[in-house]
Amino acid sequence: MAVFQSWDKALTVIEKVLDTVAAAVMFATMCIVVVDVFLRYFFNAPLSWSYELISLYLMVALFFFCLAPGLSAHAHVAVDLLQNKMSPRLRHFCDGVGYTLSTIVFCGIVYMAFNRSWVSWVNNDAISGSIAWPTWIAHVTVTIGSIAMVLRLLFRAVGHLTSALVGRSVIALPPLAGSGEVE
Repeated sequence: MAVFQSWDKALTVIEKVLDTVAAAVMFATMCIVVVDVFLRYFFNAPLSWSYELISLYLMVALFFFCLAPGLSAHAHVAVDLLQNKMSPRLRHFCDGVGYTLSTIVFCGIVYMAFNRSWVSWVNNDAISGSIAWPTWIAHVTVTIGSIAMVLRLLFRAVGHLTSALVGRSVIALPPLAGSGEVE
């Protein structure tokens, strides 16, 4: 169906942007760590801010910005013990139910992260240390990554449930482990 193809293309663009940002974050993290180690061991002058920056912002962005692209690439852990014995229609139905439940959970994460972002912004919350790092930035990162995940989960839920309903695949089933389908 054209609607699903358009939806998938739009999500893919969003996920590529998030993936690119995550790669840049990983590169920045590596550079900061290398400089910090160099300064620590050769000049006894480590970067006082590196731990907070990496743990508060960069690792959070790296994790949450890779969630949706990872799901899109079927890179998340999946338990498919019974799926080898299921018909494609039943697999679509079961995947649709699973993705629907996952969407509900991630909607809760988005709601909580957004609320926490807002409260942190309004209260001007910061982590005390050598630099007063604002915490709302980390919460916004969680919100953005989780919204992308909700959109991909919703796409999969609707696509699989539609496939189960009409009796043909409108979106592809995930590859099965041990079947030669795995990318």
